[in-house]
Amino acid sequence: MPKNNQKKSGATWTDIFRPTKTDLNWLKKNFRIHPVILEELKGPSARARVEDYGHYLYLIYYFPIYDKEEQTSHRTEIDFIITKNAIITVHYEKLEALSDLKTKSEANSYKLIYKIISALMDFEERQLRHVGEKVEIVSKELFKDKEKEVLKMVSRLKRDISEYRIIVRHQGSLLRSFAQRGKYFWGADSEVYLNDLVGDHLKIIGHTDDYRETISDFEDTNNQLMDLKINAVMQTFTTLSFLTFPFMLIAAIFSMNTKDTPLINTPNAFWIVFGFMAAAMISLVIYFKKRGWL
Repeated sequence: MPKNNQKKSGATWTDIFRPTKTDLNWLKKNFRIHPVILEELKGPSARARVEDYGHYLYLIYYFPIYDKEEQTSHRTEIDFIITKNAIITVHYEKLEALSDLKTKSEANSYKLIYKIISALMDFEERQLRHVGEKVEIVSKELFKDKEKEVLKMVSRLKRDISEYRIIVRHQGSLLRSFAQRGKYFWGADSEVYLNDLVGDHLKIIGHTDDYRETISDFEDTNNQLMDLKINAVMQTFTTLSFLTFPFMLIAAIFSMNTKDTPLINTPNAFWIVFGFMAAAMISLVIYFKKRGWL
């Protein structure tokens, strides 16, 4: 039999976790659910949608759950069967988002569905808190010469935000469609409640976009810092190459054993050449430092 059957004043909420054959037969007998829907309720669905079957609405709703091990969000599903005086929720994994709602009551089913989906959206916003905390960590680590570590954090955050946004982005059209169908199903009194859900969804999308833009700005800044370091290293190598090349050339010239090689038979020739090279190198180093190249 269905589990967590909570009677509300004026409306009944039945929560079913991993529906069995007995659960599906109960739905068929008590709510005249279409066989296609009963078959679909056996497992997760391929896409979110809302359908009007006359005496009930069928809503498939996706929302994100954060996976701490994978450090990203994954999609979970709740199916709603909604009548004028009853709501049945069906899900396939345990949901913390619903646990605090089972002692609350409402006068009719549209207020009850509003409360349930509002709780899911509150849960979605809580799922974003870890993103905000990590964005703050990135902002503190950004100028501490930890570009590689920051790059890894930014990459994980971008993946998490993208996965989260993919899941919640499609909720907007679903909730707008639900509001339109709900108005005809319940009447005009339900419109303000259902439209409020659409507004709450826009707030979530707004927070997500803010985080995405912020982390993108941090990524650009971090990349610029990495480029500065790379350019500094390349400049140092280039300068060193320029400094050493003339002396390598001089050394190569004097290493040639020819009759006309200068200083070949001069006393202290080695120290003369060495002193000349040292003086030239010191002069170049002083010049480069004045130009800011070292």
